[in-house]
Parts: sequence; C-alpha cells; structure tokens
Amino acid sequence: MWATYGRYMDDASKDRVIDGVMTHWREHGRGPESVFRLCRDHGLEERDFYAAFSSLDAVESAFWERMLDRVIGAVEAGPEWADFSARQRLLAFLYAFFEAALGERSLILLRLAPLRLTDRPAFLRGFERRFEAFADQLIAHGRSTGEIAERGRLARAYPRALYAHLRACVEFYAKDESEGFERTDAFIEKTVALAFDVAGTQAIDSAFDLARFLVPRR
Repeated sequence: MWATYGRYMDDASKDRVIDGVMTHWREHGRGPESVFRLCRDHGLEERDFYAAFSSLDAVESAFWERMLDRVIGAVEAGPEWADFSARQRLLAFLYAFFEAALGERSLILLRLAPLRLTDRPAFLRGFERRFEAFADQLIAHGRSTGEIAERGRLARAYPRALYAHLRACVEFYAKDESEGFERTDAFIEKTVALAFDVAGTQAIDSAFDLARFLVPRR
C-alpha cells in the first residue's frame, strides 16, 4: 500500500514541498500551521504527503540534508579531492558549506542560531546522520595517512566531535559581523588546525590518562 502511494510524489514534487515549507519559515518566522494547509496551498493530497514525509519536521530535515548533500557532492567532485589530506578535505568541506550558507543565512539565523550545541532537534536528524557518515569517511582517510592516531574506543567519538565542531562553526558564523565573514574563515582554519594537531599526537591520550588518575577510585 505504502509503495503505491509513494509513486504519487516524484522528486520534483518533494522539492516543491520542501521549498514551500522553508519559504514559509522565511516569510513568517515560523513553519506552516498544519500538513493540511501545506497540502491545500500546494495542490497535494495528504496521503501523498505522508507517503513521502512523516511530519513537517521531516520536511525541514530533508531541506538541511539536501543542502548538505549538495555541498558534499560538490567538494568530492573536485579534481583535487583524491589528493587532499584529511585536514584539507575538512577545510574544503567547511569553506564550501559556509559559501552555500550565504544563500540560507536568514534560515540559519532563524533555525540554527538559537540552538545550544547540546540540542538535537528532530529537524536536524537527517543532517546529523549524513554528516557523521561523511565524517566517518574523512576520519578513515586520516587514519590511512597517519594524520589521525588510532585510539580504539575513543576514536568512535570522532564523528560526533566533528559534528559538534560544525555546529560550533555555525554558531560563530551566526554572530559574525565581519566583512565577508572573514572571521568565520579564520575561526574555521584555526579550529581545524588545532583539532588535527591534537588528533595526530598523543596529547589527548595523556589528558585522558591524567583524568583517570585524578578521578578517585571507589
């Protein structure tokens, strides 16, 4: 049954729904009041909407994931990508992401800027999963080149750490009032340099050893 309904909404229709929801956010500072009103405004049947999206949050999630997919696809298609180090790949991605962010700054200020780094809203779930899959590949490349040290279980936290870093960059960008957002570029460069300096040395291992030593044994 669901497969049959799903055929009614092709990719172009899905994009129309996504763009409709996000345009509503831009114009009104809030999302559509209901799926019913959204479908009415765009000439859709509710059952067709729900065959493609589970909720309005899922539509917004698709928007942010689509933006991310386009950035990743663009940087990975670049002629230098195969020869880039992991650090260069992360920098290339971040610069491309914030170049794309210029076209969505109003939405970033409205939807992402108010979030705390610990917040994990439903509308960013797809974005988070897609980024962490990309981060996994980037980290694997870094291990193969020796840029990122092998640290067993600790290494499992790297994708989450890179996602937190991306969110921190978004937070900095949202507050940046410098010409051409040059301070955001500097923030990206300095934080990526620090991250790889730490990831490629034993400094983090020493810090964890010290922390374990200082924590009282029970």
